[in-house]
Amino acid sequence: MQLFNSSSISPPNSTTWSQANLVSSVLMGFFCAVGVPGNIAVMVIIIRWFKKDNFTVHLMLNLAASDILCLMTLPVWMYNQLFTWSIGRSLCKFFISLVYSSASASLMTVTMISVHRYVQVCCPEKWSKLGKSGEKLLLFTIWVLGFGFSVPAMFTREIIFNGSKKECGIITSPDEYRLIVAVLETLLAFVFPLSIMITSYYRLHRRATQGALFRSRTRLTRTVTGIVVMTFIFSSPCHVINLVEIFGIVLKHSYPGFFTFISSCINPLLYAFASRSLQQNSESN
Repeated sequence: MQLFNSSSISPPNSTTWSQANLVSSVLMGFFCAVGVPGNIAVMVIIIRWFKKDNFTVHLMLNLAASDILCLMTLPVWMYNQLFTWSIGRSLCKFFISLVYSSASASLMTVTMISVHRYVQVCCPEKWSKLGKSGEKLLLFTIWVLGFGFSVPAMFTREIIFNGSKKECGIITSPDEYRLIVAVLETLLAFVFPLSIMITSYYRLHRRATQGALFRSRTRLTRTVTGIVVMTFIFSSPCHVINLVEIFGIVLKHSYPGFFTFISSCINPLLYAFASRSLQQNSESN
């Protein structure tokens, strides 16, 4: 999940490089301006109007919170693009850790949403045995794992020089190390969660015509499916980069990383369309 990649190879001319920095900074500012208020509004609406002891609501809040944390780092990366990094090595590692932790927590929350929908619809008695303490433990585990997944990024990001400009970027690493990191990121942050989601929704699809209970929750299930699909559509370019690197192509462009932030912006729109069905589901549980 390589969100930011400061290449050690100088661009062909400074004008092109400055234009690229400006374009990327404008996009970052747009994502931040749209995504942060949108997700805050989602959290306010859910807290105010929906049943607090429903795990679906907790997962939606968790997803919105992780999206907010991820998007709130964007002004820092705008600064990193446009100016010389002057706020220190510790803050470089802190903000890298924050964006990776929140992005990982968002991904795992989406995965948990799909699992929860499957178990709740197909075998609700099993989920009821988990209890409220088990649900809290799952939410806590999501953030612990999210922080754990950010540790490698902290060790591979440093203040580097891009010409005469200091940036918080990726340090040069041996090919063997980069290959290991790329393979692990692809497996843990894409293949494994995607496999879980596909399995969950395949089994849900098989139950689509079985009983009124499933049909009464179809709208919410479709919304959750939309969140899952959009998350992976906009995170897949990052993993395409990893696959390219695995096959030995090391010249990568930084723009695909923006797709990670796009999913955080789009989620509030999906929540807005889902608000009615989410409330109905919350009240019925």
